Amino acid sequence: MKPGTKIVRIVTLAFFLSAIAYFGVYTFHVLFSGYETANLYTYSAEDTIEATGYMVREEQALQGKDTLQEIIPAEGETVAAGDALSTVYENQKAFERHQEIQELESRLESLQYILSHSADASDSATLNSSIIDSVVTIHKLNASGELADLASEAERLKTLMFRRDYTYNGSSALTKESAQLRKKVEKLVKKNRSHTSIVTAPFSGTFSSMVDGYESVLTPDNIIDLTPAKLDELLAQQAPITEGTSLGKLVSGATWYFAAKLNEHDAQRLKIGDTVTMRFNSMTRTVDMNVDSLSRPDEQGTVCVVFSSNKYLAETTLLRDQTVDIIFDTVTGFRVDKAAVHVENSSGDIGVYRVYGAQAQWVSVEILWEEEDYYLIRQKPQYDEDGNLVESSQLDLARQLRNGTEVVVKGTELYDGKVVK
Repeated sequence: MKPGTKIVRIVTLAFFLSAIAYFGVYTFHVLFSGYETANLYTYSAEDTIEATGYMVREEQALQGKDTLQEIIPAEGETVAAGDALSTVYENQKAFERHQEIQELESRLESLQYILSHSADASDSATLNSSIIDSVVTIHKLNASGELADLASEAERLKTLMFRRDYTYNGSSALTKESAQLRKKVEKLVKKNRSHTSIVTAPFSGTFSSMVDGYESVLTPDNIIDLTPAKLDELLAQQAPITEGTSLGKLVSGATWYFAAKLNEHDAQRLKIGDTVTMRFNSMTRTVDMNVDSLSRPDEQGTVCVVFSSNKYLAETTLLRDQTVDIIFDTVTGFRVDKAAVHVENSSGDIGVYRVYGAQAQWVSVEILWEEEDYYLIRQKPQYDEDGNLVESSQLDLARQLRNGTEVVVKGTELYDGKVVK
């Protein structure tokens, strides 16, 4: 072998081994250097305190009789003075007669519907489609155990079947039967009139079927200058309730109150006249309420606070004692593990390393919220020397942090432009 050829082979081998070593080290560094990433997502955090208290309204319990009666208004419905609240039946026979009247009126309504619609193929097809939909709905409700909705849907299916049975009859036969049903209903109503009575509303207000004995105790007049001790005294005055002696209650006016106890430290965050957002554990919405009064702390450091609102009264009629969150602030940002946030030693700039392609890219951020194991952040806006906001270029906009952005959570010797993938 010529000396020159031998040298070339040695150099080639050395170069080959060097390349293997380089890529081996690179692969080991990338695969086994312990880099971990996570995706950003939008998250909201709330600054809240929890309180337990009692609903206070201007309300009056309505006396009833331990007899057969049918409540007319729905829960939370507004009624005027003189409006019917319930129908009272003298005996079981009168109540059964009333049920028969309701069934006949339902049939009469179905006949009138059929008479007002053509019995052509399209109407029949619509009825058949509705019947199928109702059967499917009943099956779903039965599987889920929603019995209240199941009863109403079963009644709807019954009506649809009735309509379909009569759709194919002639209009003259339907008119005749409709007249006969109307006469029968009128006869039964006349016969039942002397065996029923109507209870009417003594004043206008919002109706509720729930009576708990606090109606004459927790009133707006009684919570003026309310203290923790006075609230306990009022709660001890709850009147006993005898089943069957109350028809329900009427709430007058639109304003309702919430009286709660807070510790002194939490109460210091409130001032009379403030408006705070409150989330009740039995309501599907938040409510903005005014702070009406704050008592002095008692010996245990407890303060009584009274809040008021004139909205959503109808949604509170079944509520009395409630646990609430008083929401002082809500912050929304990108949630990120604390380990992903770094501080530049030279400038003190705070930021994260987002994964851009295969590299780590430094992005300056602002911390909006801090919890034990995470921050809420947003990308830091850029300002010029005069303090004016710098308009982002198209490239900058493309690099903005957004939902799904991948950031480095764990890694060693990170710097802007470092290959991490």
